[in-house]
Amino acid sequence: MKATRATRRLALLAGAWFLAPAAIAQEAIVESGALHGTVEDGVVRFLGIPYAAPPVGERRWAPPEAPLAWQGRRDATAHGPACMQAITPDGFGPWTKEYVAPAPVSEDCLTLSIWAPEKRDGRPLPVMLWIHGGAFMSGSNSVPIYDGAALARQGIVVVSINYRLGVFGFAGFRALAVDQGSGTNFGLQDILAALRWTQRNIGQFGGDPTQVTVAGQSAGAMAVHMLLLSPQADGLFARAIAQSGVIETPLPGRDDAYRRGDDLLARAKLAEVTALRRLPAQQVAALLDAGPLAGTADVGGVPLLGPVADGTIVPGQIATLETGGRRRDVPVMVGLTADEGVLNPDYFRTTPAEVRTRAARIAGEPAPASRLLGAAPEDDVAAVAANRRLTRLYGQASVIDWAGGHRSPLFAYYYTHPEPGPGSNMFGAFHSAEIPYVFGTLDASPWRPFTDADRQIALRMSGYWVNFVKRGDPNGGDLPQWPRFSPGSARLMELGADFAPYDTDREALRLLVGRMPRDLGRSIFGIGSFKAPNPGVGRSVK
Repeated sequence: MKATRATRRLALLAGAWFLAPAAIAQEAIVESGALHGTVEDGVVRFLGIPYAAPPVGERRWAPPEAPLAWQGRRDATAHGPACMQAITPDGFGPWTKEYVAPAPVSEDCLTLSIWAPEKRDGRPLPVMLWIHGGAFMSGSNSVPIYDGAALARQGIVVVSINYRLGVFGFAGFRALAVDQGSGTNFGLQDILAALRWTQRNIGQFGGDPTQVTVAGQSAGAMAVHMLLLSPQADGLFARAIAQSGVIETPLPGRDDAYRRGDDLLARAKLAEVTALRRLPAQQVAALLDAGPLAGTADVGGVPLLGPVADGTIVPGQIATLETGGRRRDVPVMVGLTADEGVLNPDYFRTTPAEVRTRAARIAGEPAPASRLLGAAPEDDVAAVAANRRLTRLYGQASVIDWAGGHRSPLFAYYYTHPEPGPGSNMFGAFHSAEIPYVFGTLDASPWRPFTDADRQIALRMSGYWVNFVKRGDPNGGDLPQWPRFSPGSARLMELGADFAPYDTDREALRLLVGRMPRDLGRSIFGIGSFKAPNPGVGRSVK
């Protein structure tokens, strides 16, 4: 069989590495053509690289196809557009503008960005592939706090990807299903395509395809959980990091995704998906203005267009797959922040009666419910404090319950450091607050009054993450010892305000973990939308 032009290019470039292994040039060749990147402060950047063909026209709501070849040298010095979404350029809530996707947005968004050390010793480097959060409806690899340069300087290659979101990523159509499990979950298909591209091409940037860690936060972490269960991800990664995300409720099914597509057609007054593909992307997005689509998931009262159990990528319900031992046996890091509850309005305003009701739903009896609350709240101020305690405990218990079923080495954490800046006292260690410390991107927030203590926390956090990407163990150097998770003791490692095993209310935590339901219902955000667990069905904590 004759070698293709792309294959010959890759072979020539591979030979170049052996001749000059000490540095990665700002030029590279991947399967689709040559790239021109930049070198700055010891890090090579290749940004906005297509890993799949633009999903436009007939490729809208279709599996990702191979990236289109280009002639000459493609400029890779800027991120590609974010996938279709509503943009909030100034941020919202605790998430100031460095946390959100910048404009522009486009359907032509299936790109990834790579950061690699300029100099190395010739050995292939471990890789971290980052999946952004955003409830599967927003986010981008161009979010400023996701810049991978500081991590790359510590000796790894960082890959950050875009994937289709919302109605473009997770509507479904029976007419497009070529087999029983297709016609939906296009966003998950994109993530798999990006992983496969990385396997084929990362060696050209000094990366080792056998040492890929798939990592994500929030929706990205939920995608990691799905990849840990998906047969479609076999051989695509060796380690996993899931930050602030567990699968909380049963997923909608494939038919629910098809209902979304049917509703889109009805709103557009069109009979066939072929005509729907011809509409401008903004016009398709505007169809959601009438309200949530049929088949949309409800998580805590929030309508979310996200993944479904399609029978292929996600071959069944998460609880059933986990009970059946389908979770991939790889080293895992998993955790949450202290104030994940900022995503739940009850975290800021509630009443004593409401808090007592929530505690009773978990405990089942008045005496254990009082034990969960610590002290019975008598006014609204005390109720908010009690509810925060309950939410934090429930979040810890959810992570511990998930971690208890893992066979390979697992390291579980609880991040507690409030990021200084607007609303710090109100929002605390909010959902996503650990990310700029992990990525070493505090400088992306010049308006926040960071101190030397913040920068020391960032050095430790990024050190743990890099060590895990390199070896499947966060420990090393002069970092405080992080014990491997043990189901019997179920201790979380506190990161942030302190770096030591977390000292919490063991009796209350034991009660919560022991009552986690087998059919999901665990949450790191709050308990308001979840049914009461059945007693005695969870794991035990000693």
